[in-house]
Amino acid sequence: MNLRRLDQQLVWPETVPAQELGGLVRRQLLLEGELLRWAITAVNRDSSGVRWLQVEAVVQQ
Repeated sequence: MNLRRLDQQLVWPETVPAQELGGLVRRQLLLEGELLRWAITAVNRDSSGVRWLQVEAVVQQ
């Protein structure tokens, strides 16, 4: 079994409500491998107003 730790920033589009964040994060992380565990560790907004999620995850490749 090959496990990999991810630390990524994902854009949180204005059109996606908070209730749908789980699906958004899972869809993005599944591109990296089988998702074992994940967490949103921070939410930020940059100077241009774009919202960002800081996400940590473990995937199996």
